[in-house]
Amino acid sequence: MSDIVITSGWVIALVIALTVAAAVATAKFWDRGRFRTLHRAFGLLVVQLLVLLSIGAVINRGANFYVTLGELFGQGKEDSYAASLPQQAPTLSADGAGQDGLARWIADHPPRPGQGTLIPAMLAGPRTGYRLPAQIYLPPGYATTPATRKFPVVLFLAGYPGTHYSWSKSVGVPAALDRAIGAKHLAPVIAVLAEQDPVRGRDSECVDSAHGIRADTYLSSDVPDVVGRHFRAASGRGNWSVVGYSTGGFCAANLALRHPDKFSAAGVLSGYFRPIVDRSTGDLYKGDLDLRRANDPRILIGQRRPAPTHLFLFAGTGDREALEDLKAFAPLVHAPDTVKVVDDRPGGHNFATWNAVLPDLFQWLNRTLGSAGPQDTGTATLSRPQ
Repeated sequence: MSDIVITSGWVIALVIALTVAAAVATAKFWDRGRFRTLHRAFGLLVVQLLVLLSIGAVINRGANFYVTLGELFGQGKEDSYAASLPQQAPTLSADGAGQDGLARWIADHPPRPGQGTLIPAMLAGPRTGYRLPAQIYLPPGYATTPATRKFPVVLFLAGYPGTHYSWSKSVGVPAALDRAIGAKHLAPVIAVLAEQDPVRGRDSECVDSAHGIRADTYLSSDVPDVVGRHFRAASGRGNWSVVGYSTGGFCAANLALRHPDKFSAAGVLSGYFRPIVDRSTGDLYKGDLDLRRANDPRILIGQRRPAPTHLFLFAGTGDREALEDLKAFAPLVHAPDTVKVVDDRPGGHNFATWNAVLPDLFQWLNRTLGSAGPQDTGTATLSRPQ
């Protein structure tokens, strides 16, 4: 039962059918029986609960919060990811395995003019052994450019609950990338919409936890190795950035500051900047204060790094908690690190708000990617979009 994919069409159809059947049965037996008041109340209650369940199922399918029934009840498994990808999706590893399957997928799914190619794939990490799903966006014209051309890479991390599909289906990143690249507001990039929770139903916070879950290692080392092996990804920290919303925003800031040799920039959309422990995460740090401090962007931002980190911080005016976190963190950024703050846009903690700020994010990335070499310098700026 825990492996049932609750985002599948038949599950949604079944829930809606049960709702309709309950409503019809309640109406049919409305005036029958001796205990009319009791069975009427029971029927109405069942119908209302099923209506709410139907609405929740449709919303969950649209936002991709939970994939399986087990995840919904906190019983995630590492092997529950396979059902979230098409059967033909290739499995890619850092040793080159999966290249034939990748070529077949690209050949079978040619892009339309002006559109990028979105490739679903399992990424097999050589260090962690994790096999987690992702979607790889290749920019328009990728296949026709010279084989020697390399492209910058943007790693996208979702909130919790959420999946790699949250970026593509709910936020609309692939279409937004097509528009930005087509308008020359963003140079062609490879985008990696990655899964950050090795165990579904458990928020990893993208850290290497005291329990042995190595989400940080997977995202900061395994994913770049696999992507670099199978795609024309430019190497060097100046060509790699990480973007996240909500929990993914914490991940983006934390990973960029922990791994300045891997990432030069981080985009934080309605995120936070403190390591949390709650019911969704479990006890990630097991009382290890040093481990917790090592994953605290408020501390990391003040530490010396071999090269500066560039930050894009956003929160909508209706998202009070995210705004408070942003305004507390932004003043901690000093030269040579840089920060761009966007905090004057309407919107709350939702996909529409994050979609609306993507043009600003992409223009900022266009100025940032490729410009942050190992010894780059800069002046801290606290600015608003023009």
